[in-house]
Amino acid sequence: MDRFVEIDLFWFDHSGPRRAADEFWERMAPLFAGVDGWRGVIVNLGWLADHVLDWRGSLDAPIPLPRQLTLEPMVTDRAPLTGTVAERMAAWRERFARSGQRERVDYPPWTYRELAALLRHLRESAAAHGVPELKVGTFVIGWESVYASSDSGWARRHPAVFVDGPWPIRLFDVTATLSADPTGYGAYPDGVAAGTRVAEYFGRQWGSLSRAVGLDAIVLRDSMMGAGVYERVGIFGETAHPDPDRVARWSAATADLVRQTKLANPDALVIGYSNGASAVGGWRVNCVDLESVAREGHLDAWIDQTWAGAWNEVGQRAETFWNRPPAGWTYQLGNVLLHAAMLAGTRTRHYPLVETFDAWESWNVIHTARQRLAWGIWAYQHAFVKTPGGLVARDGAYVSWANQGRRLLSRDDVAFLAETITAATADARETTRVFGPTLVYHRPAMRWQAEHAPARTIKEWLDEQAGALLKWSVPISSATRTEWLSAVDGDLFVVQTPARGADPVAALATTGTPVALVGSPAGGLDPRYGLSSSDGEVGEVHRGAALADATPWERAGVPDEFAIHHPYTKNVYSGPGRVVYAVEGSPCLVVDGGVVLWDPPDFQHSVVDGVVRDYRVPLAEAMGSPYAFVLTARVLLSLLRGSAAPVPDLVHPDRPVTVTAWQRADGLVRVLAADLEEGFRADTRGETRLDLAVAGARLSVTLRYAEMALLSVRPPSWRVRCGSPRAGG
Repeated sequence: MDRFVEIDLFWFDHSGPRRAADEFWERMAPLFAGVDGWRGVIVNLGWLADHVLDWRGSLDAPIPLPRQLTLEPMVTDRAPLTGTVAERMAAWRERFARSGQRERVDYPPWTYRELAALLRHLRESAAAHGVPELKVGTFVIGWESVYASSDSGWARRHPAVFVDGPWPIRLFDVTATLSADPTGYGAYPDGVAAGTRVAEYFGRQWGSLSRAVGLDAIVLRDSMMGAGVYERVGIFGETAHPDPDRVARWSAATADLVRQTKLANPDALVIGYSNGASAVGGWRVNCVDLESVAREGHLDAWIDQTWAGAWNEVGQRAETFWNRPPAGWTYQLGNVLLHAAMLAGTRTRHYPLVETFDAWESWNVIHTARQRLAWGIWAYQHAFVKTPGGLVARDGAYVSWANQGRRLLSRDDVAFLAETITAATADARETTRVFGPTLVYHRPAMRWQAEHAPARTIKEWLDEQAGALLKWSVPISSATRTEWLSAVDGDLFVVQTPARGADPVAALATTGTPVALVGSPAGGLDPRYGLSSSDGEVGEVHRGAALADATPWERAGVPDEFAIHHPYTKNVYSGPGRVVYAVEGSPCLVVDGGVVLWDPPDFQHSVVDGVVRDYRVPLAEAMGSPYAFVLTARVLLSLLRGSAAPVPDLVHPDRPVTVTAWQRADGLVRVLAADLEEGFRADTRGETRLDLAVAGARLSVTLRYAEMALLSVRPPSWRVRCGSPRAGG
């Protein structure tokens, strides 16, 4: 398994780099104990890409670093906020009043030669501390400026390379070409010819720089592989451009960027970095077909930036209380699972990110929500792909950050991270079976949308829909692909937009395995399943839903009418099953024996006047209300009864609890449960009791505020539904 850790150049003492490298490794060496794969340190050189783009070929030249960056006030109060929302908001204001003011800071004047010496010291000190063959790299972001600092000097010479997007920053345009530039650069000592592709320019510059300075890796971070960040919004907004050629051009240019960067220095790793939002949205909205990029063979690794706590935990940021909960804990698990399905079968290694605190921002999850962070480490490492050849786990972990401002992770922090990551990854290697629903990525539908109707939604956001269902104990921790359905085993398959290609119901008909088909009847669900619409595309959002033929268990705690955030089509159901709820008379959740049809709601995005903003409401309000997801969760849980999957007696709509489960080679069943929903409602939360059946046994666990539990069960074999599981079970 691989392991990387991220550190900012800002932390290192410019006057004593060897001493700083020794201090770093004296603290960090335990994090790499027993790691048998790639071991790496990624050094942030001022965020922007100028140290690559503006590299002139001289080691004695100063590194072009941004000036006057804003360092947020750091939270020293490590206690979770408790009480009513009014009490928590008062404590939040007091917390930041005590933390001081924002600070404007500059990096010291490092030269490239001094950077090369620091990298050498890091390798030598790592080896002396028992961490051999260290890879040292850097990252770049595709922004013109960062943290209210000076903008990119190179961008001022090439303004056409940066374009306006739905954020108040200008973003890197991978499709751009350069104007003529007589400046001598590292890879272009005689200047740059007009019409040079920016992907080729970046790659050649990286090759020259990395060889001269001794860099072993580059992470193409925010807005380098897709312009979007933290929201299902891309360079063209909340949908892709209506012209398929524009979508294809952006994706092809991104693949070219990766290709040129790798070929310019084949010995150095090229690592991609997700946008923290929908993996499925990465193609049609963010305009990057990650699977095609990975299949070219030039992308060595992919980081899912699972900054879940940074967005899920309230009261962590000075400027807003609610943060962005649709990028929180469970949504990131859905994101990891769908990216894993896309990357399966490629040579690209896949890492969930392990968040600690932030080098420049105020949130501090490792101290204010440590048990939830532990849940994230265990859950994301136990995000499996079911393939015809068996289960595939994640390939390692990327720890970010090692520093917050001028302080380093403590010894206790490092011990916690090392122990938790090592235990989770070792346990994942021993896993032989995953219980609960398996998400099914349906690539044919996504390809058709990208090639024919990229501006139309078919409600394909299976990762986000799964993230919502996980909150009400639907135990989702595996994914697969439609082409593998007949060759893998599962308790229940949840299929994304089965509108084109093979029929998943027919593929599963002989197995008796239940299936849920998720998508809009306007292009995302084949009419053969009985739920159809004469509407050609999804229309405006409707906000009222009502129960129909729901069972008493499904409707417990759910009002007869409830708010919803539902992009609408007028649907018709023609089958023999029952309609559980409808939106203004339009059937949206249908159950017919072992088949579920779901035209799902969405959540309200934080896009105001075309610009992405932070959320100002709790998640339950952004959803409209939780009841559509609660009803769907209960329908799916009903179908799991009789299997070995964990099924709770009842989870109240206002008391979400997340549960997943798997079995190891020694027969031990693991159950991971957690209270994750800090920003769910504007109310106080206390203890939550969970009673469930799993693997033929009964379990009860009481979760206190912000607590996780990892339970072990030795199942009575006669109670577990057994058989001859197919591959990937």
